[in-house]
Amino acid sequence: MTAKKRIFLFPQDKGGIGKSFVATLLFDYLSEQGLRIKAFDLDHANSTFQRFVPEAEFIDTDVDADKLGVLDRIIHVLPETDVVLVDNRASGGSKVLAYLDETRLPELQTELDCELVFVVIATDDKDANSQIAELLETRSKQVCWLVARNLRDGDNLSLFAQSNSRKVLADLGAVEIDVPCLTEVTRNRLQAANLTVGRGRNAAQLHLLDRSRCVRFHQKMAAEFGKARALLVP
Repeated sequence: MTAKKRIFLFPQDKGGIGKSFVATLLFDYLSEQGLRIKAFDLDHANSTFQRFVPEAEFIDTDVDADKLGVLDRIIHVLPETDVVLVDNRASGGSKVLAYLDETRLPELQTELDCELVFVVIATDDKDANSQIAELLETRSKQVCWLVARNLRDGDNLSLFAQSNSRKVLADLGAVEIDVPCLTEVTRNRLQAANLTVGRGRNAAQLHLLDRSRCVRFHQKMAAEFGKARALLVP
């Protein structure tokens, strides 16, 4: 892959599968690569991502289809950044996909000197996996793919592992990474303090044990994202 800029999108509609958590982990990783990052949160209801990453800019996509031009902002910032990271809201994937169609953004990647990367969350949730299949039917060769296997409920994602989607993704050159389970007590304390895992490593308001868990988890994720470095880092 050439040294083009990256736009990371989370196109699934399914809520509760870990999109925002993975987005924060990706933000931590990209930040440590010394990249210029512009982050956006499209969740008008909760703004979960922006709570953890205050630098993220909010864009309200709870608008009619003819007002999706508000998303032009993610393209207008390209000259001043290396990567654009866009966390989506539950049930908001259709708006992002409509925007891609309306602007013909996939066809403009060369002119914009950027690569669109779909980050999809693999779980054993039937709806989430069905949405990956639907995305592949229409977008398979339009974008690059990063698959984050969310292992919070166990290591055996049998539904995804046996799915045709996984085979298609492999044929497309998608990179799979694992997102291990973070101890619940530490996850809850990070949420209460509005901290990413990376920032939790040195957060004075967290107990030493929680900071230690954050160090270990962050190291694991750095290794996982490292598998996809060529995809993630311009």
